[in-house]
Amino acid sequence: GIGFSPANGFYFHGSSALEIQLASHVDLGPVELDALTLSLGIQNGTLPVAITTDIKASLGPLEGTVQGIGFALNFALADNNSGNLGPIDLTASFVPPTGVGLSIDAGVVTGGGYLFFDPAHGQYGGALQLEIVGLINAKAIGVITTRMPDGSSGFALIVIITCEFTPPFQLGYGFTLNGVGGLLGLNRSV
Repeated sequence: GIGFSPANGFYFHGSSALEIQLASHVDLGPVELDALTLSLGIQNGTLPVAITTDIKASLGPLEGTVQGIGFALNFALADNNSGNLGPIDLTASFVPPTGVGLSIDAGVVTGGGYLFFDPAHGQYGGALQLEIVGLINAKAIGVITTRMPDGSSGFALIVIITCEFTPPFQLGYGFTLNGVGGLLGLNRSV
């Protein structure tokens, strides 16, 4: 919303944004810039403008991706021309990434993982899968929520880990050990 009051002058309130993602592809050798995202919004009396991109890098058997990294400019109306641009107060900030991925294909070890970050909702998570010498296949998934649904302080965590063996270990009497796993859940319920 937009308003005017004799005490505060013109003001904005609310929160909404216009976001557009451009399919750009800039190749800088081992580094690529993809998916340039421009956003413009209104948030609590400021006008944030952000530019983010996805960065991919390849270095031998390793490949990495960083999603949604960039910078933001926040424009706000200043009282009595007291802003750093006269009637406008401009601040710049770093936009942290929303996700990071890594993959490896080194012959002996293959696989990869991904971490996602959502600070606005207090959610963080990741997944990992590695195959070692074709004998061991390990997988892990984890999610942590730092903001409870009812708004109370606390966190909820779940971690699932599995490890499969190829070929299975012979235990005798026709039994084999095909894999092991574990589950850790704190402040979670079904």
